[in-house]
Amino acid sequence: MANYKHLSEKERFLIYKYIQHNKSVTEIAKLLDRNKGTISREIAKNSTEILYLPDTANRIAKTRRRHCHPKSRMSDESLRKYVLLKLEKGWSPELIEGRLRDKFGKTVINHETIYKFIYDSELGKQHKLYEYLRNGKKRRTKQKGRHTKKSIIPNRIWIDERSDEADNRSEFGHLETDSVHYPNKSAVNTTSDRMSRFVIFTKLTGRDALSTSIALITRLHGLPIKSITTDNGVENSKHEFVTKILHVPFYFCHPYHSWEKGSVEQINGLLRRYLPRKTNLNNVSQQDLDDIAWELNNRPRKCLGYKTPCEVLLEQGVALRN
Repeated sequence: MANYKHLSEKERFLIYKYIQHNKSVTEIAKLLDRNKGTISREIAKNSTEILYLPDTANRIAKTRRRHCHPKSRMSDESLRKYVLLKLEKGWSPELIEGRLRDKFGKTVINHETIYKFIYDSELGKQHKLYEYLRNGKKRRTKQKGRHTKKSIIPNRIWIDERSDEADNRSEFGHLETDSVHYPNKSAVNTTSDRMSRFVIFTKLTGRDALSTSIALITRLHGLPIKSITTDNGVENSKHEFVTKILHVPFYFCHPYHSWEKGSVEQINGLLRRYLPRKTNLNNVSQQDLDDIAWELNNRPRKCLGYKTPCEVLLEQGVALRN
């Protein structure tokens, strides 16, 4: 079975020719060096009501082969619309997979399927869906390269060890952080409090680990924070430096589980509405970012019972600067 090959157009013409010369199925199989059952099935499946014709047989076989492949999950129209909507909001494929799993109690679609849809499907290529991804790369990074980058982050503490207060959002000060990338190797650090959804945006001087760690220390120093959660991006490789200065634990999501920091992922999507993917950050000041943060921090959120992040902080007796 492993060495089986589909019949060629030439073989189908010879089958037609031998049938015209009244050759039996057994004789045709020997002449073509094929299994008798192969020839028998070919004649039975790909003949018309009248006779076996090579051109018709080829057309029938190709049509059957095209339809026999399993349909992609993305062929489901409602699921495809959901994925496209969330991609436009800045959600990663991992986040989409995780939220659907959480909602239905099982894996509805794998993030690899979404990536293949983005990079390989005609719709994905035509509408450049890769631009909605965090890195916005035209071509997907090879898996080997991604693992190499992850391995250079030393002494990570996984999110499993985070406190219950952080997990259930019952206490202020447990933050999620991420980097939103823009052209010319520029980026914005986004930081969000899990309980109140209060956000802080910081313009980075680069995408490297030193720029990210300095931004976190500068913006968070002196604030009543209790923990920081992030992903496995190489920009977080100096997490121990941040922990030493701020005296807070630094937790990491599991690889390719960015939905574990869903609050900041949603904030990334909101930031993209103000600063689309191709924005030149040279024209955006830190004051501009602070203004965007102020607007988001004073906008009602459904998850907060339609209160604003600032109102939630006031109820907790916490006063923060944007």
